[in-house]
Amino acid sequence: MSTLSILVEASSCSWGKLACQHGDRTIGIILRAIVSNSGKYKIKINRGFQVSFCNAHLGQSSSNQLLVFAYGRNVEKKMIYSSARSEDRNASRIVVDRLRQLLIDDSNNSDAIIGAPLGPALAHAFCHMKKDSRVTTADPCDDSLGPASSNSEQSDASAEKPTCRAVVISITQIMGSEHGSLMNLFFSAAKQLICVDVVSLGDDFTGGILQQAADITGGSFMHAQKPQALLKILMTNMLTDPTYRSAFSKLSHNSVDYRASCVCHQTLVSSGWVCSVCLSVLCQYTPICKVCKAAFTIRNIPKKPNRKRKS
Repeated sequence: MSTLSILVEASSCSWGKLACQHGDRTIGIILRAIVSNSGKYKIKINRGFQVSFCNAHLGQSSSNQLLVFAYGRNVEKKMIYSSARSEDRNASRIVVDRLRQLLIDDSNNSDAIIGAPLGPALAHAFCHMKKDSRVTTADPCDDSLGPASSNSEQSDASAEKPTCRAVVISITQIMGSEHGSLMNLFFSAAKQLICVDVVSLGDDFTGGILQQAADITGGSFMHAQKPQALLKILMTNMLTDPTYRSAFSKLSHNSVDYRASCVCHQTLVSSGWVCSVCLSVLCQYTPICKVCKAAFTIRNIPKKPNRKRKS
């Protein structure tokens, strides 16, 4: 059994910027690559059947589960689809309709800010994956009236442990205010054996903190220069279960930049000021934290010694 969570950025400004760069059909290409089973940009296999990333995951095994989340500034209900809670196994129509509605609602708001908070949706996805894995692995005959299972059956059940992984489809990497919470989530995911894969559709080739997430959890970070390459990247590098990826050649990153991004300018810094309340990183000292509004004062600031001039 494998549980897959897909987190899609639902920021209308980011999607609009991507559409201006690559054309008006960009939104449809991305949506069809993720969930839809029809369209021009599909991988055709035997008898002309066309498949997408989500349907390919569900088609690998009847016990596989799919969770789709949308993260944005105005997204209240972050989970938009769950194969375990929905009677409709075809996620295409549900996910496409809800993502389009979220983008339309976000475009009607006057708050035109590029970027979206990832931390709440990622934490929500981790909780649902661990909860669903515990429910499916529970023994329904674990009582006095049920038949006793043999040792061989118990060993087979323990050998087939459920795997959990998350795929983040990001457009912008402006996450300076979430650096502390995201790092805690990444280390928690590594401890819980949750693999985090990242596909970047924006202009940032390095990925910033999202590249750190893939390196910490043992996932893959890929940059799609064009939206048409999204489906190829998902099917080639992120459809395989993490337990079997050791048999394939892994794309290794030459260097992973572990510098923190400051809140004020959203740039990577090697040294800076850290808020003792919310652990936000600032490149310059400010008496009031820009994230939690905590006030700080520095006492006994060392003064420069007065140098006496030689007569």
